[in-house]
Amino acid sequence: FKFNGLNLYHLKISPEPCVDDIYKYFDKIRDLNFDYVLAIGGGSVLDAAKILSVMDKDRKVEGLIGMDKVKGRIKTLIAIPTTHGSGSEVTKYAVLKFQGLKQTVVSDFIVPDYALIDENLVMNQPAELTFYTSIDAFCHNIEAYLSKVSHPLTDLNCVNGMKFFFDGIDAAMENKISGRKKMLVCSVLGGIAITNIRTNLIHALSHVVGAEKEISHGLANALFLRGYLKFYKGDEKFKKLGKILNIDIIKRTDEIYEKYNTKQLCDFAAQSEIRHIAELTYENKRLLSIMKKEISKEEIERIVAEAM
Repeated sequence: FKFNGLNLYHLKISPEPCVDDIYKYFDKIRDLNFDYVLAIGGGSVLDAAKILSVMDKDRKVEGLIGMDKVKGRIKTLIAIPTTHGSGSEVTKYAVLKFQGLKQTVVSDFIVPDYALIDENLVMNQPAELTFYTSIDAFCHNIEAYLSKVSHPLTDLNCVNGMKFFFDGIDAAMENKISGRKKMLVCSVLGGIAITNIRTNLIHALSHVVGAEKEISHGLANALFLRGYLKFYKGDEKFKKLGKILNIDIIKRTDEIYEKYNTKQLCDFAAQSEIRHIAELTYENKRLLSIMKKEISKEEIERIVAEAM
C-alpha cells in the first residue's frame, strides 16, 4: 500500500485478539491526535479497529462487551478486508477473547463508516486461509437464513450469498480472480445478513472451541457446519433452499470438504471434551435463542461428537 501525503501510525494486530491486546494497542495511540482509523486486514484486524475507534481514556474494553454498551463513535472508521470471510467491514460485531471465551461487542456505533471492497487485495492467499474464511462467509448466510427472526429481505440476501459461495469456491481455491470476487460478495452479503439477524449454533460452538484451542475463527466454524446442515435436513425451509440453489446442499458440502481435505475436531480436542464443549455452547442463549429449530444440550453434544 502507498499512502502518499498521509501521516499514519501503524499498528500490527495479532490473530484472534484478546482484551489485554486491545489495551496494549490503545496505550500506543491514546496520546496521539488522529482523525480516523484505517483498518486493512482480516476479521481480527477489522474487529480490533472497531473497538479502538470507540475507545477513549475513560472506557474499559470489558465494559463494551455485550449488547449496545458502546455510547458513541469517537473516530471515523474505514474498513478494507483482505480476506473473504468475516464480513466485519459491514457488521455491528467485534469479537475478542475474554475470560477464556470468545465474547462479542455488539453496537451500531462500531459499524464502519466506509467499506472498500477490492478483489485484488485477496489474491494469492494460502489455500487453507482461502477455504476457511470462505466457509465462515457461508456460515453467516446459512445461519441467518435458518433463523426464526429471518424475513423475506434477509432470505433474499442469504440465498444470493450462498449461491456466490457454491459458484465461486472452486475458482477461489484455484486463485482465480473471478472466484475471489464471488467470495468477497458472499462475505459482504453474509456480513449484512448477520448484522440484521445474527448467527446461531455454528458460531456458538466455534466461540468455545476457537477460544479454548486457539484456532482461527473460520476453521472453528468449519468444524461444525456439516453437523448443523444435517440437524436441519428435514426442515421445510432448508429443503426449499436446496430447490432454490438447485443442489443437494449436504452432498455438495461433503464433496467440497473431501476435495480440500478439511480438518476435524479430533485434530484439536479429545473425545473426553465433547460434553464440556456442548455444555459451554448451550449456555450461549443469545445465539441459540434465535435458531429456527430448537436444540437440546444432547443434540449439541451429538453434533460435537460428529465433528470429531
